[in-house]
Amino acid sequence: MDKDKLINNFWPRLSRIASTYEVIPELRQELVQEMAIAIWQSLNSFRGDSSVETFMYKVSHNIGVSHIKKQVKQIRTTNEDYNILNTPSLEQKATNEQNLKRLMKAIWQLPLIQRQIITLYLDGVKQQDIAEIVGMSENNIAVKISRAKKLLAQLMSNG
Repeated sequence: MDKDKLINNFWPRLSRIASTYEVIPELRQELVQEMAIAIWQSLNSFRGDSSVETFMYKVSHNIGVSHIKKQVKQIRTTNEDYNILNTPSLEQKATNEQNLKRLMKAIWQLPLIQRQIITLYLDGVKQQDIAEIVGMSENNIAVKISRAKKLLAQLMSNG
């Protein structure tokens, strides 16, 4: 198993996963690196009970949850002190990027568990694997995805 290749291929997903746990870009980059290190170390104990990809999602999810727990314990300024979305002028950015930012803003308004689930879902992870990653039943995941989609549609339509 080539750990370097696995992590390099998974890297874009790590960035997306970390974005559901951390809004501040500098801290998000640190979280991505922390997730990558955890995956690197954990791959030695991979037993093959699931796909390697599911295993890496699970490790990333656990690191993200730990990150949230640490952040809750720390006294820190609110997210309003940080520019969550730099609304670019039309000349600066393409419409796709603006839509992606609107989507990320809407995702950030979801409760944490829905953020986790919808991010995995949007990343193309199967519901069965999402259930394994977050420790819920597949039916519960289906319901949460449906509710998250409806809420996201509502949030996106409200601007």
